[in-house]
Amino acid sequence: MGIRPHLLRQLPVEYDNQLIEVGDSDSCSSLHFHDRRKGSFPQAFSPQPRASSLKLAQQTCETTQAPNTTKESGDTQNQNSSPQLESQPSNLPTSPPDSKEEVLNAPEINHSQRLERLMHLLRSPKQPPESDSDRELGLRVRLRPLEQPTFPLIEQPVVKFKPIGYLQGHVAYFQTSNIFSSKDIPIEDGLIFSGLTLDSAYFPLGAKTFLNGSIDGNLIRYINQSQYDYNQVRFNLGIYQQLSQRMFGEVSWSNQQLFYANNSDRLDSFKAGDRFLNENSFQVSLGRRDPLTSKLILNSFYELSVNFADPQSRDRIINSFWVSLNYYLQKPLQVGIDYQVNFSDFTQRDREDQFHRLFGHLNYRISDTNNINVQTGVSLGSSTVENIDFDGWFFSINYSLQLGQF
Repeated sequence: MGIRPHLLRQLPVEYDNQLIEVGDSDSCSSLHFHDRRKGSFPQAFSPQPRASSLKLAQQTCETTQAPNTTKESGDTQNQNSSPQLESQPSNLPTSPPDSKEEVLNAPEINHSQRLERLMHLLRSPKQPPESDSDRELGLRVRLRPLEQPTFPLIEQPVVKFKPIGYLQGHVAYFQTSNIFSSKDIPIEDGLIFSGLTLDSAYFPLGAKTFLNGSIDGNLIRYINQSQYDYNQVRFNLGIYQQLSQRMFGEVSWSNQQLFYANNSDRLDSFKAGDRFLNENSFQVSLGRRDPLTSKLILNSFYELSVNFADPQSRDRIINSFWVSLNYYLQKPLQVGIDYQVNFSDFTQRDREDQFHRLFGHLNYRISDTNNINVQTGVSLGSSTVENIDFDGWFFSINYSLQLGQF
């Protein structure tokens, strides 16, 4: 049984450590944003889609000064600034729509025709040859046909419907003690995510090569900092390659675009619907799944991501590593502990970030179409930009529902 790509895309919650800079005299303080899906292993090695899916790409962005309730901070952080997205989840875990096991395993052999021929031979009456003694007596023996056994009718195998796409909905809540990754004035706040994902099945390109794509649309709303609400549209396309029974690789592309959700208080500033980020990402990733016992599994994942963005100050190279130890208490219930680390190098400016996250997760599959994921833990990290600090705690809960397949 092979590894499923959706697993890769189902990391409990992908966090995009990106932030949009605001009100700063630095010429680089423009916009920041977040990245894409696939950040984690599919939830069970089947396709989270997500599961997408199937990437654990925690991506770090730049920031200057977090909003403050004081007058001084109010002058530097105003509605004319783009929303800051540091340490916020960019991809929420979703139940993988299709099972990678079904994709990787060869179809079962159909024995119905062979069995039918055998039954036909058994039903056919066979006349025993006339003996010599019968011919000598000149007797014509009328043989009484033997009663044939009754066999049950053979049910023709039902062709299983194989969908080519899935529509999923999700709603999630994310709470953290440092929503804007500010070193000077950390602010505790929460985010509500809601959206839809249109995900394709894994189309075979070869014996162990598959093509997958998806389109995501999300509405992201702050609990208290509503002036920074934004909307997200993301496109993903990837080629998945099974390298061995326990390892896989993937080459993928994603494009994400972020839009203001509200009008600025200033007439000469942004309006709802204006785009403040357009980012293209190219990723190369490797994943591995190692069963330690019948219920204990170790998942590991590495990704190299090269991002090109508008504005160019967001161009960066990200190295991400994630390891997850999962224990299956029961068939629908899984718990685990995870460690993630990201190293970001901004190519158009002098900035480097390192970001660490240690957390526990619980995943409960209510049914084949419903899934709940809960995570809680701590974040640590630093940046060459002085006023950025990733330290803090976080909590998230996500509910996903498959709305249909076609």
